[in-house]
Amino acid sequence: MKMLKIIAMVVAATLIVAAIGYLTRTDPIFMLAGKRLNGEEASYPGDWSFTNDYPTIFVESRPDDPHSVTTSCWLHEGTLYIPAQSASTKSWTHYVLEDPRVRIKVGDTVYPARLDRVAEETIPRLVASRAEKYPPPADRDPQAAPKDVWVFRVSER
Repeated sequence: MKMLKIIAMVVAATLIVAAIGYLTRTDPIFMLAGKRLNGEEASYPGDWSFTNDYPTIFVESRPDDPHSVTTSCWLHEGTLYIPAQSASTKSWTHYVLEDPRVRIKVGDTVYPARLDRVAEETIPRLVASRAEKYPPPADRDPQAAPKDVWVFRVSER
């Protein structure tokens, strides 16, 4: 009986610590959304080519009640693009449609930006550029886009 009490206390303490961690989180952790991004803030960069060194970035939407996610990005003709797979089911994509102001974290630096959804017919051309940074498996067409993908163009606020 004493052992069950100890186990129950350990489980309860673990749950409390996990809940506090979840409620006070900032940056996203893998697939778990975060809140306001941590990091040194910088002005909007004129050249996003440094993002090629990072496989993933963070995007914070909904400025009044920040919601941040981990995603990928790539350059096409000097412009940065951010995709969202299964986009119609994600909260952050709808937040961006309501208010395009975002903050993007690359490495340890956070940049203010704006996201605008690109037209669906433009996506195949952009996906080809994506293949330069993220080569697809040999058996997949590099211009084939998965279903329900939205792509956002990054621009200055």
